Amino acid sequence: MTSYRWLPALALTFPCAVWAQSSVTLYGIIDAALTYQTHANSAGNSVVGLQQGNEGFISGSRFGLRGSEDLGGGAKAGFTLENGFLANSGRLDQQGQLFGRQAFVKIGNQYGDLALGRQYTTANTMLYYVDPLGIGAAPSNSWMVFLTGQRYDNSVSYTGNFGPVTAMAQYALGGTPGSTLSMSSTSLGLKYSSNAITLIGDAQTTHDSASRAARIYIAGVKASVGPAKLFANYIYSRRDAGFDSSQGGTDTASITSMTTAATPLNSAAIGSVFSSTRRDDFFTVGASYLATPALTLTASAMLDRTRADGFNGTRATTYGVADYAFSKRTDVYVALAYDWVHGDWSGLFGNSTTSYTGGSDKPLNGRNNQTTAMLGLRHAF
Repeated sequence: MTSYRWLPALALTFPCAVWAQSSVTLYGIIDAALTYQTHANSAGNSVVGLQQGNEGFISGSRFGLRGSEDLGGGAKAGFTLENGFLANSGRLDQQGQLFGRQAFVKIGNQYGDLALGRQYTTANTMLYYVDPLGIGAAPSNSWMVFLTGQRYDNSVSYTGNFGPVTAMAQYALGGTPGSTLSMSSTSLGLKYSSNAITLIGDAQTTHDSASRAARIYIAGVKASVGPAKLFANYIYSRRDAGFDSSQGGTDTASITSMTTAATPLNSAAIGSVFSSTRRDDFFTVGASYLATPALTLTASAMLDRTRADGFNGTRATTYGVADYAFSKRTDVYVALAYDWVHGDWSGLFGNSTTSYTGGSDKPLNGRNNQTTAMLGLRHAF
């Protein structure tokens, strides 16, 4: 008869093998779209290709690993490693970082989670809940992140859920010898969700390498009315004179200026550093409607006004999406977007200016509007 008296000793040696429950999940999205776009260069030519600014219209392509472990007593640990890639070329997205979308480890219990690593900003997280596309991917529908930032390295965050309220506090360490402010970010986001209403608020301060500050405040709402959802949000942004987000650490290029991402026909994005204080007021309204169990219609309008000494410019976008789901994992969509600029942002689209400085009276050499049409296929796994 076989004896199993060695099992208790084995359990003491490897306790996690007995009581810890753990899992690792592979997940991802691939979003690719045939695209027609006008005014793709300063000559005003159109272009046909894949993607807009290397992205599908709705989602950034990605794959990731997400793990969790039950530590007992209500405690848990976990991690997320999420890669972003360009479906049209297979190259890495997010400045070429392997896990450029997210890379963090966390631990928590019923009082909340503490996470350390590369994470979304609280502003990006809160806007997700009150944006018609959950913040899309193409430049036409996601350029609000040029004000708020999307992700920061060296971040420490706390997230707690208290009934209908979620609180998220974050501090991104600058890692600069001799200065705790340089290249750091501090923020607090709050979300209230109950029945058909979601309300959010956020405050965030980010410093560049010279400790100059960019401050943003956000408020937004989502309301469900039968098969329809209504969205509205407002971003107030104020930057110190000379604030330079390109000197703010990895991925702070996301908070540079009102610009369209670089493409093969647009030699560079615009690094807009203003010699005076700069203020932006950004408004978004939108709606989605579940026309059938498989068909969702979405429309939105966004407008930003930039003001500084000797500078007054406006950029706006309207877009519409018809998204048909073949299944829970696969859908096809048609998207149409129209972008235009006025005032001192004139000439933004398709320009070849690589070092434009706001308020310098150096005009952009592109066009004042751009139309984009996309036929996309998206698959989640």
